[in-house]
Amino acid sequence: MDEIQFYKVLSSDLSSLLNQTKNAVSSEEFVYVNQKVSRIQYLIQIQIQEILNHESR
Repeated sequence: MDEIQFYKVLSSDLSSLLNQTKNAVSSEEFVYVNQKVSRIQYLIQIQIQEILNHESR
């Protein structure tokens, strides 16, 4: 598995985990978890973009 695919799978797994969490925690807890997952997914996207930029050089 290449690096980009790894990050895409990781992001997808985080989304799945977030969806499962929605039914297991309170609304307040879900807001917190959602914020953290969104932040991680944002950082993943930055990492993917850096890889793509590096590969295009």
